[in-house]
Amino acid sequence: MANAISKTAYYTLACRDADAHKPRPLCGDTFAARFMNDEARRIWSRFQSFTRANTSNAGRHQIIDALVQEELDRAPQARVVVLGAGFDTRAYRLRGGQWLEVDEPAIITHKDAQLPVTEAKNQLERLAIDFQAESLADRLAPYRDAKRTHLIIEGVLMYLTHAQRRDMLAVLRELFPQHAVYCDLMRASFQRDHGGELHKAIAELGTTFRDLTDTPEALFLEAGYTQASVTSIPLRTMELAGQRVPAFMIRRLLPSVRDGYRIFKFERS
Repeated sequence: MANAISKTAYYTLACRDADAHKPRPLCGDTFAARFMNDEARRIWSRFQSFTRANTSNAGRHQIIDALVQEELDRAPQARVVVLGAGFDTRAYRLRGGQWLEVDEPAIITHKDAQLPVTEAKNQLERLAIDFQAESLADRLAPYRDAKRTHLIIEGVLMYLTHAQRRDMLAVLRELFPQHAVYCDLMRASFQRDHGGELHKAIAELGTTFRDLTDTPEALFLEAGYTQASVTSIPLRTMELAGQRVPAFMIRRLLPSVRDGYRIFKFERS
């Protein structure tokens, strides 16, 4: 059932499930357990030892949660599109939003079976797309909206080529003229210096990071976006976990860690 990318979705799912069972969870995704099956547990067994990366996955999710919730508190009926949604459950956890989850048919089918849209506390639709064979522009065309839209692209961009990222942004600008993008961007130096073993394990699942650079935000800035905010994933994760000493070290002494992997919010209007 799982292709290479959905295997990484199982990994990030398992990170959130493990986080939810901690005494002090970072993102508290209690719905993650609904999707944990034998495949998810098998993949988790291969990554369980990557404690810092696993915790950062939960921290990454919470950072985006907070940014999106801040917007939904101001505009509860806003459209939120989650591209490459994986096992995202924000439509069940956050307050407000008209949600659209977009991903491969196998993931959508599994999600529909284990966590139906009728259980969501917000309006939720799921859209299945074969990213290799179907046009994102064509599939999203019925959802074209001139009103401000929020686009979550989490754990996706590092698996795309530069050309694929550029083409995706062109589609989003055409369909949603006014929007905000929430995404994680990793520097090539961070992956090289701090993520080698994790990336090796990810590669064993059949996928790999592509076209990483030390200025990943340049793609957005060159496309006319404005950088609205940037948050260090390692630093904010330590702060959320109440680990003051590691947070201090990352903030003051380890700029390559602090700035190597971050959540960006970009505005386009």
